[in-house]
Amino acid sequence: MSHDAINSWVEKAMQSEDTAGDAARAPNGVQVIRRVQPSNKGKIIMEVAEKIWPSFMKLFAGVRDENDMVLQPAHVRGIALNVAQELVNKHQDAA
Repeated sequence: MSHDAINSWVEKAMQSEDTAGDAARAPNGVQVIRRVQPSNKGKIIMEVAEKIWPSFMKLFAGVRDENDMVLQPAHVRGIALNVAQELVNKHQDAA
């Protein structure tokens, strides 16, 4: 998976919550009011991954995988997402 494909998927995931509010409005002028919940778990994971990803890029610079290929940015981003998911899950389990 290319780096650009991952970036577009990340942008879509982060914007999905923004478009959900527009769907709650009906065309006849009736507005559905719902309780605004704090950031959902997926968005928190994405925010944590975005913050740790640059550090992981520096950490894995020049590192080669088992096939002696330089580790691709998409793989490093996947690692950052997995680490972020574990961190968020452990934090929520502890709370």
